[in-house]
Amino acid sequence: MNRRDLILLAAASALVSQAQAGAWESDSFSNDDAMDWASQCVGSRGSKRISAALNAALADGYLESPECSMAVAAAEVVAASKGRPSKFLPKELSSWLEQQQKAEIAMLAPVAAKAVLRVMNGPKSELRELWQENKKEFPGWSGHMQSLIARLK
Repeated sequence: MNRRDLILLAAASALVSQAQAGAWESDSFSNDDAMDWASQCVGSRGSKRISAALNAALADGYLESPECSMAVAAAEVVAASKGRPSKFLPKELSSWLEQQQKAEIAMLAPVAAKAVLRVMNGPKSELRELWQENKKEFPGWSGHMQSLIARLK
């Protein structure tokens, strides 16, 4: 290998590491974007932030990974409002939800299911693409998404 090839290999490795650096597990909240969204959500009132995250995942065009992660986190809050929380739901979100009108949030379940399906199946879902690159971890992520959709019904 010459010097140019080594530099290209190092650059490619750095990009792959950087792409997965924000996620540490395959569940809905084990990534930086979902936790940032959760932190913002607990500082709000009502369903506006949840609705905005879900609708962003349903917009036309390429769906970037941060929007995917935020939509999935929002969908988890909707599922929790229906009495079907994930065991990974952060305690802060669970406490926040107790102070909200759960029925208002639960009404977002059809939109939440559509958003998760879009993230999970595409088209043009960066989060799906990133998880598909990791063939070993993709089934776990896909299983979490399927569980979430079932809890939204």
